[in-house]
Amino acid sequence: MNKTSVLVADDDPNILRLVRVNLEGREYSVREATSGVQAIASLQQQLCDLVILDLVMPGMTGGEVCAWIRQQGWDMPVIVLSAHDDEQLKVDALDAGADDYITKPFGASELMARIRALMRRSTGTQQLPAVDVVQVSGLKVDLKGRRAFVDNEDIHLTRTEFALLAALVRNSDKILSHDELLAMVWGTEYRGSNHYLHIYFGRIRKKLGDNYSTLLETVPGMGYIIHSTPPTTS
Repeated sequence: MNKTSVLVADDDPNILRLVRVNLEGREYSVREATSGVQAIASLQQQLCDLVILDLVMPGMTGGEVCAWIRQQGWDMPVIVLSAHDDEQLKVDALDAGADDYITKPFGASELMARIRALMRRSTGTQQLPAVDVVQVSGLKVDLKGRRAFVDNEDIHLTRTEFALLAALVRNSDKILSHDELLAMVWGTEYRGSNHYLHIYFGRIRKKLGDNYSTLLETVPGMGYIIHSTPPTTS
């Protein structure tokens, strides 16, 4: 069996060592880069199954590397590491095409849980859809193709965004609790991490646009629901 290949780019040698030791101990194949330019050169030489990027590196940021990866049309999962617990920086990374983020400092268990969850979403080992396509008003979600369309235009969701939206459309008109959504997308060990949902659903609403963002409702203290028809306003 071929090993899952991972490129790790970070200018902190301690982070590189932490990630490499934990991945190689679990039979991953690891390549390293200490700058964004090195990361791009490594990918130009050989692609990989997963990329882990520090958000702030000299010369070229992780966000810029991620944007470059997406401009090439490459679909490998990307995790961004950030020493800054700044929500806007994380939103910017997601805008650039990152699939997930981890705030430093982090432990090996958190890192591996994030990688496992993301690789599940990448390889399709999650729950298989009972139907191929779900239509919610002008929103069409292709569950098998993992694409979502608003008025027949692809809204280009990341894997994490799509996994969250798919969980809701499979259960349209039903409130899914924070913990249910976290368990479905990231795993049971991330129950209670509601801030992840706040950031990702903010991104999803933006991509749904003004006409359809109201389909997705936050139910305070409970969770999220997607309506099968736009809610009426009084």
